[in-house]
Amino acid sequence: MTTTIRSVKINPTETITTLDLDGANSGTDIAAAIDCRMFAVVDLADSIDLFVDDEGLINGATLNLPATVLAHLLGNPTVIFGTAIAVGTTPDGKTVGLTDRQLTRVQKSFAQKPDPGTVDTLVESLSPFPTIVSMLRNI
Repeated sequence: MTTTIRSVKINPTETITTLDLDGANSGTDIAAAIDCRMFAVVDLADSIDLFVDDEGLINGATLNLPATVLAHLLGNPTVIFGTAIAVGTTPDGKTVGLTDRQLTRVQKSFAQKPDPGTVDTLVESLSPFPTIVSMLRNI
């Protein structure tokens, strides 16, 4: 019996889709889905992890504003480059599928305008990108 891991794939172009990963080969599936050689894990609130290209910034990957906003909304003010995959995690760090509650939380974060405190943190994190900062100040 093959276990699937329900995830959300977040492209820099704001294309956000659900994706079922093979639980037996999740590392390989994640690396293929985000098109990277090495990935890093960004810990978020509510036992949600983002897998991202560990070399995204240095290999010229596109700024992923939707994933960056998600990370900021869920407690980790980091900037994401390239495609990201959101998954669930157990208390001992095992990658699992997103629960219905986690999936809803991720989806709602994309559907809502960030609160003023999150926007302020985003502006600080994204200060090297003045065009993005200007856009954030106008939402």
